[in-house]
Amino acid sequence: MPQNPIRRLRLRVSSTALGLGCLALTFFAVGCGPVFIPTGSLWGGGDERLENDPNRRRDESSADRSDNDAKTPGERRERSRINNLYASDPTTRQPSSYYAAQLAELPLRMKYYDLTGPQRRQPVVIRELHVIHDDVRDEIIVVDADKGQNHIWSIDAYDFTLHWKTVLEQRVNYDPMPTRSVIVFMNRDGQYQSYDRMASPREGESRLVSQGRFEGDVFPSAAPSSNDSHVFVPATNSNALRGLPMGSRGNGEGADSWTFPRVGQGVSEKFMQIAMQPAADRETVAFVNNNNYLYMVDAQSGEFRANPYLEAHSRTPPVIKDDLCFVGSDIGQLFAWQKSGEAAWVLTTDGIPYGKVFVEDNWVFVHTLELYDRDVVGPDGKTMVKRAATRPGKLCAYRYEVIDVPNDRPVYHLVDGDPKTAWKVDPIWSEPDVGQQVLMLHDNRAYILYEEFEDFLSDSEKARMKADGRIVRDEDALRTISRELHVLDLDTGRLERPEWNLNLADFAFVRGSMEERDRAIYLGTKDGYVFKAYGNTKRNAGGK
Repeated sequence: MPQNPIRRLRLRVSSTALGLGCLALTFFAVGCGPVFIPTGSLWGGGDERLENDPNRRRDESSADRSDNDAKTPGERRERSRINNLYASDPTTRQPSSYYAAQLAELPLRMKYYDLTGPQRRQPVVIRELHVIHDDVRDEIIVVDADKGQNHIWSIDAYDFTLHWKTVLEQRVNYDPMPTRSVIVFMNRDGQYQSYDRMASPREGESRLVSQGRFEGDVFPSAAPSSNDSHVFVPATNSNALRGLPMGSRGNGEGADSWTFPRVGQGVSEKFMQIAMQPAADRETVAFVNNNNYLYMVDAQSGEFRANPYLEAHSRTPPVIKDDLCFVGSDIGQLFAWQKSGEAAWVLTTDGIPYGKVFVEDNWVFVHTLELYDRDVVGPDGKTMVKRAATRPGKLCAYRYEVIDVPNDRPVYHLVDGDPKTAWKVDPIWSEPDVGQQVLMLHDNRAYILYEEFEDFLSDSEKARMKADGRIVRDEDALRTISRELHVLDLDTGRLERPEWNLNLADFAFVRGSMEERDRAIYLGTKDGYVFKAYGNTKRNAGGK
């Protein structure tokens, strides 16, 4: 007697979502095409045969390295212990309806893409999920692990058609950087790979156009960034920012390459290392130097534009949005700078701003650190003394207005969340900082991801798994304890409905969109599905 497939599902959803999942299974079983659920529609392809939990551990024969390959009993025990600690890759796949049921309560529409395809039983394992929005096109970049190789998939962010797929020579530490012609992958050691983004080579032909090191042996001091023409690399070996042109050859060489600062540029203050990722749009590159200045330079030529003084160290990489550059300072202030170097507004925060700032629809979300006195052992080894320390404080939601003035520049105005405290601008709302991430603002709601991780591997275990290729990026070494999505009222910060607190433990990758034309959340599962939960978009064909 075959096992009841419903019992094999380990759904962590409400009874309502379970009922929707069963309904979706029935639709797929009779082959009636797309499944429609109350929150929207779901369509795509794939094998709908019910399989075991993709997160179950593999048997010894399918592990990355068999215990029998170890040379000594002690090494075999150590290898077995690591394999038990680290989540194994899935060897079977769930139907798409298993995951769709977990997203059914969202007030959004849904669609999905199946990397595995309709005929194959063995899943394609997703290692990375990235979403690119630029003037060329909006696309999903997936890095997989399949039959001992890694591949790059380029999927249209709207109609979910496959643009192309190619072999990735090597996984890297940094996020992919799109330009008009190529997508660049770069490692912390300065090694890069450039892949043709737009041309259509013959089936099976590699899209790799260039790899190696950029001219001058650039070693990054922080994550690089890009726009449609250049890749911008903070260079350790020269304490400078390199602007590397990315034509069809994708090798960073050409007359448009530049270095900032260079002799004669008028930078009078001592220029030090760049420790945080720059922000870039088509016109401007903004970056924070360790000398406590924010620099803004021309993206095409590297010419100096402005360098407002932050008065202290910054812990927030700059963000360019709506022609403003947002950055924080350890003096407890958050700045919005115009590209001319003039301040659009400055606000004093309840703590030290840190982490990436989220900006959309004139809302600004920033994390803060709380200062406190910590008791530590003094120099004599006996007496306890006070030392200043920091701990997570709050996630604060601020809002500003832009007032258009005829025949003049716009005026910026911060909205005070509590007019009773006239001496400062209060946030509209705040909540304790637990490392949450704002994914999207839509329909007067904030979609916020709450994740908890633990670093559970020793240094020797990490080194061994890096050598095996299992750990490349920092997040590869972390184990997820919990992953939840909350839908909050944008004006109050409160959970709108009890059911809008979703457990996303089965979705290994969750990415948000800050673009007005693409209000969406992208989710990836280890066993090869990419889901998109989206609202109304204001997209124009071809991007912006």
